[in-house]
Amino acid sequence: MKNKNVRGLLALVVVTALSFGVILGSKALAKDTGAGDASKEAKVLEELDTKDAENIQKAVKTDQGYVITVKKKGYASDIVMKVSFDEKGEIVTKVEVTEQNETEGLGAKIADEEFLSQFEGVKAPVVLPGMNLEGDSQKESSTDELKDVVFADGTYEAKGEPSNGYTDQVNMTVKDGKITEVVWESVGEDGSKKSVLSENGEYVMTENGPTWKEQAEAMAAALVENQSLEFAKLDEQGKTDAVSGVSISVGGFVDLAQQCLNQAAGIEEATEQETETSVQGTQVDAVSGATVSSTAAVTAINDAYAFLQTVK
Repeated sequence: MKNKNVRGLLALVVVTALSFGVILGSKALAKDTGAGDASKEAKVLEELDTKDAENIQKAVKTDQGYVITVKKKGYASDIVMKVSFDEKGEIVTKVEVTEQNETEGLGAKIADEEFLSQFEGVKAPVVLPGMNLEGDSQKESSTDELKDVVFADGTYEAKGEPSNGYTDQVNMTVKDGKITEVVWESVGEDGSKKSVLSENGEYVMTENGPTWKEQAEAMAAALVENQSLEFAKLDEQGKTDAVSGVSISVGGFVDLAQQCLNQAAGIEEATEQETETSVQGTQVDAVSGATVSSTAAVTAINDAYAFLQTVK
């Protein structure tokens, strides 16, 4: 019995010693190879003068490049971001959101890795689809172009990309230079129409509110009445309070109606290549349904980049 106890004790000592050996060996290997360090911390070499720089809170030059802290007005709050650039001040190496209080589940997603990681390694400035480098949407620029324009008579149509199984489409009729009819429809993959489904009670949004068809018709009627889209001011969720009873997201309608207006005014849509050349920026993606917050984040990055160009 005594021998068995001794052997058991010896085995325990051996196993313990081997375990310590493995742990110490792993630590030594990690130290030699640099494993375990997510990234080398940048060393600040110089703090840059930001006294007269709009929206720039702090800027430093490091041994890895530059780090600019910038504040921009978002949809519901001020957004504070740290934007890191390479040594030339041209390539974005990292973007962090340090402060924000945007809408949960929408604008707040600008702080998510999925949104921020797309900026790493891209050349500044950056733009969202349909945005120019001043942070204004091309839609607004198109609206300005349509002032005092006489529309050509005819029927115009625009279709969107499929979303949640449905594709939006807008048809617009112009007679004697005036918009006389607008139809907004959303068609399912099987050919079903939201207008019909909502009328039959198969597509219900609220029990007591107007149906999808009634709201779509209200938006169409507002466009005919106003003869432009200037009335349709959208919020963060792509909704508008400009038309009574309309609570659905109308961003798709506004985009497609603008295309029809451009067609009637003889304004050609720029090709993708022409758009990229005109804005001279790297295109990135917005957070779905959070245009204001996404635009604020992108323009903050561009503000940081523009500041660097003045001090380099």
